[in-house]
Amino acid sequence: MTSSTLTSGIAARAKARRLQLGWSREELAARSGVSPWTLKRFEVSGRIALETLAKLAVVLEEVPGFERLFSPKEAVPQTMRQLERLNPPVRKRGRTLR
Repeated sequence: MTSSTLTSGIAARAKARRLQLGWSREELAARSGVSPWTLKRFEVSGRIALETLAKLAVVLEEVPGFERLFSPKEAVPQTMRQLERLNPPVRKRGRTLR
């Protein structure tokens, strides 16, 4: 995935949310404090400033998704031994499986 396909996808989903709510660009602009011209440019090209995108996320109720961006990832076990420590074997008939 490239940055342009990522931003185009975000813009398309934002436009779809706006239309789902039955809002014109002017109405979303009034609710968010973003100019209609900026909204049009975003929906067409995917280009927008981060602070402006955050304003849209608040109005379109996408704050949880926005807050998860760049959150820490859980470590993935690299060896079987690390995996076994996370999921210890279950005892059967008084013996430990190995």
